[in-house]
Amino acid sequence: MAIPDVFYDFCLYLHQDSMEVYGPDVQDVIDGALQHIPVEQRLLLRNYLSELLSGQYSDNQLQEIFHSTDAELGIRRGLRQFLAQIRDTINSGIGK
Repeated sequence: MAIPDVFYDFCLYLHQDSMEVYGPDVQDVIDGALQHIPVEQRLLLRNYLSELLSGQYSDNQLQEIFHSTDAELGIRRGLRQFLAQIRDTINSGIGK
């Protein structure tokens, strides 16, 4: 599956100052980054994250995909959980 532009766009907001700008919590960072993504684009992002989390991709493949973006926030362990938290936030409507 091709990586959609919305994933690249979202990852641009995962920068080195994310925790200073959005807050110290991972959820703060997710909410802060999502505020820059239009609602209709969040649905595309959610669908892509669901695809990534479907079990078809190994942790190494997820890392490769994540590192192909311009995200400056390094996630060495727990990337799968981080992606799931983003998807779940979109599903719950918190990221509006």
